[in-house]
Amino acid sequence: MNETSARVFIDSNVLLYSIESQDARKALHAGQWLDYLLQTGRGVTNLQVLNEVTNVLLKRRVMSPEQVFRVVDTFGPFGTTPISREIMTAARLIRLSTRYQWWDCLLLASAVELRCAGFLSEDMSDGRAIPGLTIINPFLHSPPQLRFH
Repeated sequence: MNETSARVFIDSNVLLYSIESQDARKALHAGQWLDYLLQTGRGVTNLQVLNEVTNVLLKRRVMSPEQVFRVVDTFGPFGTTPISREIMTAARLIRLSTRYQWWDCLLLASAVELRCAGFLSEDMSDGRAIPGLTIINPFLHSPPQLRFH
């Protein structure tokens, strides 16, 4: 897969910044990433991410539950892949080699399973490579700058 068509997995923090953030710069940047990934068809995520976003928004109580569900549904075009046993097994190997938090390992394994070249998140080390996958901090790069190892 070449760099111009490589898929990018979207972590929950990027979705959350795009809809509610005290930091206007991060909200704008996250929105630009999501627009770019939607327009190019390169952005993907999974049910775990959508459920994390739902949980955070419900806890914050800044929207009614109905509003939260509508907002989260707008991210559906990025995908709703569930976590499988194979992803869980792959996540264990990632955990042993990286020491990332378990939930992050599940997401990284899901990104590999979905054949992504990039993983968009501010929560992990920018530029770190997991076999076949590069972590990208969305606030340090703009979408056209995508480069994968």
